[in-house]
Amino acid sequence: MNTAPRDHPEFRAEALRLSGERATRARTLDMFDPYTGMRVGTVPFASIDDVRAAFDYALAYRPTLSRYERSQILERAAVLLRERIEPASDLISLESGLSKQDSRYEIGRVADVFRFASFEALRDDGQSFSCDLTPHGKRRRVFSQREPLAGVIVAITPFNHPMNQVALMRRWPRARACASATSAAARCMRRPCSITSIRR
Repeated sequence: MNTAPRDHPEFRAEALRLSGERATRARTLDMFDPYTGMRVGTVPFASIDDVRAAFDYALAYRPTLSRYERSQILERAAVLLRERIEPASDLISLESGLSKQDSRYEIGRVADVFRFASFEALRDDGQSFSCDLTPHGKRRRVFSQREPLAGVIVAITPFNHPMNQVALMRRWPRARACASATSAAARCMRRPCSITSIRR
């Protein structure tokens, strides 16, 4: 008797995304539809050497996109998500067991975050402060300007709404720790939850 799990018709064998390239590995993790038990995909395990190489690459990376270019990319991402809402929500539902209503809602939220982030990429968020507000202050102004973080942002995303969590990590105006870095194309490393690793 064959006890191997059946593959779903939408089965996907995913690759690692390392240093801007896709890479396969011999060791993989099977992903299952929680309702049918069918295998919906596989994701490779990264080795410690993979992680070190990715970190070194991220640390050495220097972004070159202008604010306008970043804004255009984010806006295009929002448009594409809205155009592909059905296949994207199908994948979310297969992998996590979310209802179609909830998975469509997640896609909409992600598209919203990218759209708002496209506006934020164009906003000049530097500030000007008067220094003569106290008896000891001088008659001059101080100007501030946000600069990207010098390091690498490392994150582990949860199983619940991971696509939205990645969007928030990448560029949400209130997440200032990440926003200042991502405003200049942040250097981010992310480890997805092992339950929902396909839709990264």
